[in-house]
Amino acid sequence: MKYLTLAASLAAAPALAQESATQIYGTFNVDFESVQARDATAAGTLAPGFLGIAPTGVNVPTRNRVTQNSSNLGFRGSEKIGPTLSAFFQVESGVAVDAGGSSIASRNTAIGLNGAWGSIRMGQWDTPYKTMSGAVDPMYFTGITYTGALIGTPGFGVGPVTTGAPGTSGDGRSFANAANASFERRQGNSVQYWSPTVANLSVRVAYSVNEARTALVNPDIVSGSIEYENGAFYLGYAYESHDDYFGLDALVPSAQAATVNGAASSRDHGEKLIARVKAGGTQVGVMGERLRYAKSQDGAAPGAFNGYRRSAIALTLVQKVGAAGTIRALAGKAQDGSCTRFDGSACNTSGLGARQVSVGYSNTLSRRTDLYLFYTRVANNSRGSYQFANAAGLGAAPGSTSIGYVMGIRHTF
Repeated sequence: MKYLTLAASLAAAPALAQESATQIYGTFNVDFESVQARDATAAGTLAPGFLGIAPTGVNVPTRNRVTQNSSNLGFRGSEKIGPTLSAFFQVESGVAVDAGGSSIASRNTAIGLNGAWGSIRMGQWDTPYKTMSGAVDPMYFTGITYTGALIGTPGFGVGPVTTGAPGTSGDGRSFANAANASFERRQGNSVQYWSPTVANLSVRVAYSVNEARTALVNPDIVSGSIEYENGAFYLGYAYESHDDYFGLDALVPSAQAATVNGAASSRDHGEKLIARVKAGGTQVGVMGERLRYAKSQDGAAPGAFNGYRRSAIALTLVQKVGAAGTIRALAGKAQDGSCTRFDGSACNTSGLGARQVSVGYSNTLSRRTDLYLFYTRVANNSRGSYQFANAAGLGAAPGSTSIGYVMGIRHTF
């Protein structure tokens, strides 16, 4: 009998294998840019109690660039295991179309199961907190023009990151690393659950494990979103917490950063609320965000910073024009925020905010190909240091204004 059972199993295997599928896909989004940073605040020192970066007065002269804007090549597939259960995988890699060179599995890459109960995946993937911004971002959710210049970052040169653990300083002694403060994350060492849509509601939850735990720190990330969509109306809320990622240490003087072997802990939070309405060829969106950074540290120096919070908002528009044209625009503002110090003394954040305006036009040549012309401007307050997103910043000095003119082509396959 056991031989008959084995034979039946072997006979069924090819039938299951025939229900698998693999796809090659990708996006090439490459542009020509003219960029500059000007009007930086004159060089000077920070007064005691002022959070921020000392002004340098350094501007960036106009330069031309070719940028690849999240271009990617991927492989994904699935196999039906049972009537309501499938296994799936994805390997997605960035493609440096602009200068050559790529790294396999550098983007969303995971393996998982999908069923009537939803899906679960393990690997490296955009957090739900990050993903939700795509619901209203009008600029293809990438490049120097998108909402990531203000949303998901506190400024201070912090941009989108791909990582799976807290970063350290160049010498490995402290947690002074800009990546730790980012809330625009493609997070490794993660498990994600995506629910099915029930009554127009869907939920995503992600946990990036404490693989980097030591006797002194226990770093992990929890991220989640809940979304409601009913016809023309969309509403979403996302929350993310970072334990022992020491995001504040990317914002304070390096001498104040927690040492790898020191007794310290941190907890950073992000909250995001998004709404969108569509009417005919018009889509209007709004996104509000609050970021909070806090840490405790044994033996902290008098006057050292232990907290910072700030809010930001962005308004977005996508307007169809004729059969093939689309106007795309956004306007955003990040507030100066507020800070605290361990000893309770006065803390000043004046001038740390910024404003962003991006506007442009795209023309759809085919179902897969767009041409576009964009303009963007990220204007800092007197001490702010926000810059272009998507790892395309100019190293903007405090108080400077980054300006970019963009002409590009986007093709998906």
